[in-house]
Amino acid sequence: MSKVAAIIKRCEALYEDLDFKAVQEWKAAAPNRKVVGYLPIYVPREIAHAAGILSVGILGGGDQLEVIQGDAYYQSYICRIPRSTIELGLTGKLGDFDGMLFPSICDVIRNLSGMWQILFKDKYVRYFDVPQNYEDNIGGTYYVHELEILRDDLAKLAGVEVTNEKINQSIAVFNENRRVIRELYAYRSAEPWQVPTTEVYLLMRAGMVLPVEEH
Repeated sequence: MSKVAAIIKRCEALYEDLDFKAVQEWKAAAPNRKVVGYLPIYVPREIAHAAGILSVGILGGGDQLEVIQGDAYYQSYICRIPRSTIELGLTGKLGDFDGMLFPSICDVIRNLSGMWQILFKDKYVRYFDVPQNYEDNIGGTYYVHELEILRDDLAKLAGVEVTNEKINQSIAVFNENRRVIRELYAYRSAEPWQVPTTEVYLLMRAGMVLPVEEH
């Protein structure tokens, strides 16, 4: 098996694993490690990284998970992502997660944060809102406030101090990851037959589970 094939196989295994065994292994590898799930997008993973927390992207259960309990909380016509995310939680598949972050993607995800607070009272839950206006004296001020709250919350969860220096270091790590991803997309743009869409998707999904350094 070639190196590329082995990487894709690993990514596919991560994609299909709704028990998040890789996350369990990461958490068990050192004492006091914390894991926080997040619903893409908008969540500043750099802050979690600066606190030593592994942030894991949750996109529901796809077509691999039958939604049974989740339908008791949302109508069947609601998007499958929140319904199957609740299913993941109620069936214990997110049991190793210490918290969940819900960004302002849509009204349903906003309400999911409230449901999570009711269902999982022992977990950290945060609805992370972002402004639509980024003028410094309007949305900019609000956004900074939201970031500061999240920073302080995650620092408390991890039992560490999250300094600006740590955040800047984490930003640099994530920016390097983004640079490599841009290279991948540039290569795919130039020679699309060499990089199948499914493989790119699996690589990107793996980045939502693995530590950014490993990805």
